[in-house]
Amino acid sequence: MNTKSYNYKGFDIVHTVKPRMRNIYLRIGDDGVVKVSSARVSQKKIEALLDEKEAWIIKALQKVAQKPQVKLGEEILYLGTCCRLEDDPLFHKLHQKCQKATDKEIILHYQNFYKKEAQHYLSQALEEYADRMGLQPKEMKLRRMKRQWGNCRSNGVITFNIHLMQAPKECIDYVVVHELAHMVHMNHSKAFHELVKQYLPQSQKNRALLKRFHASL
Repeated sequence: MNTKSYNYKGFDIVHTVKPRMRNIYLRIGDDGVVKVSSARVSQKKIEALLDEKEAWIIKALQKVAQKPQVKLGEEILYLGTCCRLEDDPLFHKLHQKCQKATDKEIILHYQNFYKKEAQHYLSQALEEYADRMGLQPKEMKLRRMKRQWGNCRSNGVITFNIHLMQAPKECIDYVVVHELAHMVHMNHSKAFHELVKQYLPQSQKNRALLKRFHASL
């Protein structure tokens, strides 16, 4: 029996070879590692199975490392970390606004906070990566979106989801570069992914991590 570890499409894979096994088995460890057990087969065959089971893998990873649940009015998910509002001056005003607010008002206060932070953080990140990639987006917009972290229109207008501020910085950078790359390739072709990887070598890993978050409060 021997074991091989590697990364595929942003997933951490551990393949254990057990000569007497007849089938290939997949499971997700508590550490978020995709564990493969099989007889001695080619890596190409393993990767074909991983491609086939990608949706299942992502769903399983979401259960293993779900987005932290926060208590609205007392805690906030910010840049991938669950923080107590009263412990950081950055959240002081939000904490005050939530003290005597209704549940609906609290959600609105959170959305306004995320939008303000997104305006500052994302405009800087967009400018930095656009300069590095030699691109000039026409405009940046911010919205609340249920199913997208961002999108890029053919006219150069890039829109980001304000809830992106809940995700870790490396995931935010991935979305920024991803949308900028659409200014060159309006598709998800091999050339598109190569362009993203050129500026973010860990793009596959960041993409996989982002899938563990959900675009909502």
